[in-house]
Amino acid sequence: MLKVETLRTAHQLDALKSRWQWLENHCDCTLFQSYELNRRAAEWFASREAPHVILAESDSGLTIIPAVRRERELGLIGETLFDYRDFLSAGDPAILEHAWRELAQAKLPLKVTALRGLQTRARWSSLLPSEFCNAPATRCCEITAQQFTTAHHKSAKASRRLAREGLRLVRREANLGGIAEWLYRRKAEWSGKSENLFRDQMRQEFMLNIIHNNISISEIWTYETFTHSIVAALLTFRHRSRRHFYTIHHDSRWDRFSPGQVMIFDVTRESLAEGLDVDFMTGEYPYKNRLATAMVPLFRVAANPEQLAAWGTGAQETARPAA
Repeated sequence: MLKVETLRTAHQLDALKSRWQWLENHCDCTLFQSYELNRRAAEWFASREAPHVILAESDSGLTIIPAVRRERELGLIGETLFDYRDFLSAGDPAILEHAWRELAQAKLPLKVTALRGLQTRARWSSLLPSEFCNAPATRCCEITAQQFTTAHHKSAKASRRLAREGLRLVRREANLGGIAEWLYRRKAEWSGKSENLFRDQMRQEFMLNIIHNNISISEIWTYETFTHSIVAALLTFRHRSRRHFYTIHHDSRWDRFSPGQVMIFDVTRESLAEGLDVDFMTGEYPYKNRLATAMVPLFRVAANPEQLAAWGTGAQETARPAA
C-alpha cells in the first residue's frame, strides 16, 4: 500500500530516523544527506526555510526528498552550508515519482545547488540539471603520498619552511570546541574576494553546534607555535573513504608564509598516506586545482512545479524551465 506524506516540522523527522539511516546505508549519498545533519539543520534554520520533507513508501520502495519551503521557492535542507544535495530513494522508481508529484503540490519552483558528479546528475536528469562548477579532488588510487610530495616540491619546501619558523601540524579529533570557536569567530572577520558565509551568526553557531555534538566525524588540523598559539586551522569531515576540507582560516600576520595553502598540502599528504581520498569542496581556486588529480562536476537544478509533477513521464523535456 502506497503512503505519501509531507512533514512540516523538524520534530516530525524523528519518526523517519531508522528509515532515513537505512537509505543512507543503501544509497550512493554524501555526508550532507545524513539524517543527523539534516535533522539538526531542519530545526536550526526553520525560521529561514521551513521543513517540507516528502516521504513516499510502499512494500516495494522508499523515498525521502529532504525539501524545505522558502519565501518564494523550494530547496533542500542545509541553508547555504551543504555543498552537495540529493534525494534518497531505493526500490520501485514509481515511488520516487509519487514523491515528486507530492512536492509539486506546493506550486513553487525548486532550486538546488549543487548535485555532485555525473551519477547524481543522471538521477536528476528529469529536471534537466545545468553545469555549475567543479569540486577539485585528489584520489589515492591516482597518486601516492610520496608521489604527491614529489609532484608538489614547492609546497613541500614551504611546509619545511614553516617548520623552521617553529610551527607544527597538530591534528585533533576530540575536545574541538575551543579551536572551533577560534576558527569560526576569526573566519567571520575575514574579508576577501569571495562571499564570507560565516559573517552570519546563525551559520557560525550551527557549525559550532555540529562540532560540539559530534554530529559528523570531524577533525581540526592546526599549525601552532611551541607556545600553542594558533596560526591556521582547517576543519575536515570524514565520510566513508573520503576526507572533506570544509573551513580554513589563518592568522593574517603570517600571510607571507601562506599557511592556509601549505596546510591544504600537508593535510592532503597525510590523507593520502592514510588511504583516503580528498575532496576540496565547491570552488575552483588555483591553490586547490594545483593539488587536484580530478575535477568532479557539480550541477544546479531550477525546475517549475510542472516539471516536478512530470518526473518520470518524459514530459520534462518540453516543460519550460523555471526562471
